Amino acid sequence: MLSGVGEWVVGAASVVRNPDTSSSTTSQNQGRRMATILLAEDNDDLRSTIRVRLEAYQHRVVEAADGVEAIHWWQSLTLDLLITDFSMPRMNGQEVIQVVAAQQPALPIILMSGGMEEHVLLCLLHRFPSVRYLPKDVLSSHLREYVRDALT
Repeated sequence: MLSGVGEWVVGAASVVRNPDTSSSTTSQNQGRRMATILLAEDNDDLRSTIRVRLEAYQHRVVEAADGVEAIHWWQSLTLDLLITDFSMPRMNGQEVIQVVAAQQPALPIILMSGGMEEHVLLCLLHRFPSVRYLPKDVLSSHLREYVRDALT
C-alpha cells in the first residue's frame, strides 16, 4: 500500500520522491530538458548514488527496488526514461523491459548490469531497439552521456 507524505511517497520496498506529475517535465536549466526517470535497482546504496547524480543533472527520479515496483511506477506515471538493473528480485530487468516495450516500444531504456551472458544481451538489444546497455563497471564515467543520448 502506498501513502503520500508531502513530497515523499512511502512504498512497500523503498521511499521515493514523488514527482509533481501535474507540472511540465521540461525546464530550461542550462539548455537541458528536465526528464522524469524511473530508476530500478535493488542495491540501495547504488540506487541512491545514481539518484543523486541524476538529480544533479536536473532530472526527476522515481526509485524502484525491484521489477514489480518498477512496473507499478511505470503504469502510474508518464516517464521519459527507464533505467533498470538486469538482476533484481521478484521481476528481473529483462522481464521489466518485455512488459514496458510491449506497451511503450519507443520509451528509451538503459539496461545496467554487473555482468550478463553475451547472447542474452545481444538478444535483448536486437529485440528491443530502444534499449542501450550500460555496464556497471563504467557507470560512473558514462551515466551522464547515456542519459543525454537516450533523451535526445
